[in-house]
Amino acid sequence: MVRPTRVSVGVTLALWTALAQGETIRLTQDEAVARAVHASPLVVRADRERDLAAAGRIGAGVLLPANPVISAAGGHRSDRSVSTPLAVGPEWSARLEQTFEVAGQRGARLAEADRAIAVAVARQGLARVDTRAATRASYVALQVTRAQADAAGRRVKLGDQLLTAARARVKAGAASDVELHLAEVEQARLEHDRIEADLAAGEAERLLKLLVGAPSGAQLDPTTPLEPPAISSVDGERMLEQALVRRQERKLLGAATEHVDAVAKRLRREIAPNPTLFVDVAGQQPGQIYVGGGVALPIPIWRRNQGELAQARAERRRLEDEGRLLTREITLELASALRVVEARQTEAKLWTERIVPSAEANVELVRQGWLGGKFDLFRVVQVTREAADARRRQLEVLGDLWRARIELFRVAGEDS
Repeated sequence: MVRPTRVSVGVTLALWTALAQGETIRLTQDEAVARAVHASPLVVRADRERDLAAAGRIGAGVLLPANPVISAAGGHRSDRSVSTPLAVGPEWSARLEQTFEVAGQRGARLAEADRAIAVAVARQGLARVDTRAATRASYVALQVTRAQADAAGRRVKLGDQLLTAARARVKAGAASDVELHLAEVEQARLEHDRIEADLAAGEAERLLKLLVGAPSGAQLDPTTPLEPPAISSVDGERMLEQALVRRQERKLLGAATEHVDAVAKRLRREIAPNPTLFVDVAGQQPGQIYVGGGVALPIPIWRRNQGELAQARAERRRLEDEGRLLTREITLELASALRVVEARQTEAKLWTERIVPSAEANVELVRQGWLGGKFDLFRVVQVTREAADARRRQLEVLGDLWRARIELFRVAGEDS
């Protein structure tokens, strides 16, 4: 008999209470995943559904299908016949009934309950797979948004420097108010970008807190460096073979098919009539006692679980089609995931090695040229925006590469 299990997250209530006061939780990516597979809402709900399925086995294991039935009747007889002596006085009767199962229905119910538990366990596995992928993606998203917020903060400082320099140039008569107003607009725009980046980082942290079960007052500190993921050469054919075996969705479909078969078996067993044994005791006048017994047997002529069996057969056909469709989906998803990973690797290399270094180098060169009178402020603003966009896009592409890698391993049925 499978019983509901309780899983310990490994974090004491006292520790969480202390963390709720605003302390920092330092987490590597693997540590975040380890916490999430116990604490994420998706996993918690799947665990409770499994407990609910396990509880259903209790009702399936009852020894008798119905409670005994006791009935009694009483009355008074009057006799106007010419019999001697007259049958006059109180009379009573009582009956005890009990229905028994004789076709193995209890065993079929227990087998059905076990298959329902297996389905719930498969859903637990699927919830953990999805949670691991979602946690890794949320962890990287938090790192990316924080890196973007840091970059936005540095751009704000640069905007302050430009504004200060523009004021000095205007005061010295080396520039007009047009440059000053342009610097003021640019500094305000950069401040707006910083606020938006901070909001995005806060939302990413909220999602990761929800997954790892962190208190709302705590601050998460990702300690795994934000670097391009290591992706070795991939054998597509081998990965497809592994995916068709490892994907949790296929295991779930298999468990669901076995559950439907168990339901159909139980329905067929229930067609067999269950006999009801009964005992009668009656008291009549004068001084008569009747004791007897018998058996009642329903005849399965009109009601033979036809509708329920038809639904079970239709559900099995649906699951078979789902299995074939899932095989096609896995094949297409894997081919697409491989192409996306390859493309994201190329993009990340372009932004990291060529675009961002050149854009950032231009900022300082043009700024020095502006201070030396070679360029106007419009050119400084332009290259500053180009560098900011390049850095933001580089981080976005890095996040896209991580998500592509996570998706590839999820499609292949592996932990990324």
